[in-house]
This record gives sequence, structure tokens and C-alpha cells, in this order.
Amino acid sequence: MSSKRSHEPGAGNLKGMSNVVGAQASREEEIAFLAMEEVLGIQIQLADAGAGNKVPDGAWIYPGGEGRQGIVEITSPPATSLMSEWATAKRNGTPQSESGSVPTRFGELAEVCTEMLAEDWAQENLDKLLARAADERHLFLFGRGHDILHYFYRLSDSCGDAPSEPVQDLVLPEGISDVWFRGRSTRDAQDRQGSSTVQLARFQSGIGWHRYVASMEERQLPSPNRGIADDPVPEGWRQPKNRSLPLSDE
Repeated sequence: MSSKRSHEPGAGNLKGMSNVVGAQASREEEIAFLAMEEVLGIQIQLADAGAGNKVPDGAWIYPGGEGRQGIVEITSPPATSLMSEWATAKRNGTPQSESGSVPTRFGELAEVCTEMLAEDWAQENLDKLLARAADERHLFLFGRGHDILHYFYRLSDSCGDAPSEPVQDLVLPEGISDVWFRGRSTRDAQDRQGSSTVQLARFQSGIGWHRYVASMEERQLPSPNRGIADDPVPEGWRQPKNRSLPLSDE
């Protein structure tokens, strides 16, 4: 499982990106940002004002003085019905659960990914990335229900340095450099509000698949969606990064 960093940490001025000063990332966005920062050795700034402005979620400049810029959009396949069921269960004080079956499709993970990236919701997010000037454009995907997580777990699982099952290369749209898939998360069994690890699969255009394990602290993360789950920690305990990006047209 690869864990090498390709760059040293750094940040710079991000051209053409804007945000509301003081805006904060969502929990899912922050998990993606922290994982990518650990893998790539970068510092990501929040670039999406969250008002339907067609701007990707995050942006960064690689250190080294060359001004090489990357952008990322973080999203998941639609799960409106499942989220509604979980919100109802929370209000009623009943367990949140899922039912149904998932086709195994062993040896077909690349086909699953290709089909997923061809869906309308994915195309909208890819178009958002392609509409912005950047040297690298990354799409970071996470799942909400087991129908999606089942495949993302398998993509990011490994046996030593090899994937747990064969995965063919993807053909990404021209201009998209990387697609990430968030897999299993594991918490410290002795301290549920302590550290956790996240398994990741990344397909890099022209190079191939990488798999990583990133670590983060619960204190670094924003609260979970309050409509779905209560936050078990006191108010003020969490200390996520300030990623707001000042307005700039330069």
C-alpha cells in the first residue's frame, strides 16, 4: 500500500478562486481535505462559497515556486431516500438501518467506476472541474449507503502492496487528472473521539492505481450532520482548520 508523499507542504495565492471569509468545510469535505493533504503534502483552501457558484470545493498550489495549481470537487452518488429514512429514524429514536442486496461484480470494479462516472450527477461535478483553469483536476468520491460503499471498500482494500482483487485502469475525461474513492474508516477502539484511519483508492490518469491509508483526529473534523446524528462531544471541542479563502480576482 503506497504512502509516499510527492510534495512538501505549502500554499500560495490561488487565482480565480473566491469564498466567503469564515466559511467552513463540511465534515465530508474536511475528511477528504485532510486525507489528500497527508498523501500529497499540500495545504488545501476552501474555494466553494456554497451558493451554487459552480466553483470546485478546494484548491491548492504545490510548493516549489512553479505555481502548479490543483482543484478538487468532493461529492457522493445521490442518496436522498436513504438520508431521509435516517433523518426520520433519528427523530423517532429508532435505529438507522439499510436493507437490500448489492451485486458482487467481482473483477468488474473498473466497469462499476466507469458507469458511475457516466451518470448525470458525476458529469455535473466533472463539468464543474473542467470549467476552471488548473494544472490538476481531482474528483473525490465518498459513499453514504452500502450500495456504494461496498465497491469503494473493495477498491481501497489491499493484501500487502497488492489490491484485494484485480482492477483495470480507468479512462478519465480529458482534463481530469485524478479520481479518489474513500473506503473503510477505522476508529481507535479505546478512544472513539481520538484518531481514525481512512483507506483510499486513487486513480491517476496516465499512471494507474494507488492505495493509501490516511490518519486524522476526530477533533480536526466538523460535527456530523445534525439531522442525521447527534454530536457526542461538547460544543467548542472541535477545532477544524480555517480554510476560508479571501476574495481575490488577481
